[in-house]
Amino acid sequence: MTYNLNQEAKAFSYSREELFECITKIVANSSSAEARALAIMVVFDDYFSNYTESDNNGGYYVYERDATDFIDFVRLKLGIDDYDAVDVDEVLK
Repeated sequence: MTYNLNQEAKAFSYSREELFECITKIVANSSSAEARALAIMVVFDDYFSNYTESDNNGGYYVYERDATDFIDFVRLKLGIDDYDAVDVDEVLK
């Protein structure tokens, strides 16, 4: 499936796999937990800038699509069946 990126967004886009790899590197970094959390927020801001659309009334939204379906990606990575609940505590065990 092909997506048309917002023309005002940044000129590049991560795939979910590339986003995952980037976040993995940040989490593994020896910086403080606060610095790593902030870095992850920067990466997500960059990622979502490619999928954020204006509603022309001063608001913004992100269409639901594969590129922004993180629960589906987590299920895929962990081998969890479709539509099963994903619990953060279980993932972190």
